[in-house]
Amino acid sequence: MYHLLRFASSYAQKLPVNIAMGMPKCSARNDSELLDLETRHQVLSMYLWLSNHFEEERFPYVKKAETMATDIAQLLAESLIKANWKPESRNAGKSKPQEKEDGYERPMSLIKLREGKKQERSQNAEQLEKVTA
Repeated sequence: MYHLLRFASSYAQKLPVNIAMGMPKCSARNDSELLDLETRHQVLSMYLWLSNHFEEERFPYVKKAETMATDIAQLLAESLIKANWKPESRNAGKSKPQEKEDGYERPMSLIKLREGKKQERSQNAEQLEKVTA
């Protein structure tokens, strides 16, 4: 979002939209570095998309962005091939409270809720068949 805001601000001020992002030197060694590579690639993809949909002269660094995106894609590929680190926990350092202080409990996902209702209906149908048999 930071980069999108920067791109939009430059464009609104009728300035050339700059990339101003460093290039990583090596492939990722852990989840955080992999996420950073993915984010950088998304930012460059966004720049390229904007350059195709808005005035070309406002996006003077298209070739640089293409080269950087290709290089980062290569680093991503190398990172995934060499990935041998243990995945980091999504909840690292966070305790997962079952119920909040105000009595609010997070609702189940709609898919799980629907599956539960479907299973309940099939059990009711089985019981009805037993009763009628």
